[in-house]
Amino acid sequence: MPGMLSPDDQAQIHQLLASVAYVLDAHDYDRLGEVFAPEIRFDNPGRLTAEGLLSLIEAFKAIATPALSHHITNVVVTPAGPNEATCVSKALTLRQTGVAAAEYRDTVRRCADGWRISSRTIRPLG
Repeated sequence: MPGMLSPDDQAQIHQLLASVAYVLDAHDYDRLGEVFAPEIRFDNPGRLTAEGLLSLIEAFKAIATPALSHHITNVVVTPAGPNEATCVSKALTLRQTGVAAAEYRDTVRRCADGWRISSRTIRPLG
């Protein structure tokens, strides 16, 4: 396994992934830099695709009917070095039309301000 992450790093990454939901659920998109890296590549096919933090913020602000609540579970973190990891998790999103399930594939990296997501690909389930 390339590199190892300390238990503290593992906890910080889990906290990071959970924190995304709270920022999104508050619709406080100007705070997305607290969880996403400046060079974020975000791909949610058919819903939202963005390259870079400013593009991502504007894309979220443009969503007419944002999700009501995001929930993340079954997080698996795989070290890719001392300052990077890949993560896979399951997500449930409560929308006005019902519940949507997805799988998140993230790359996280250690930045000056802590761990941030540098890439997220969302694969809808069901």
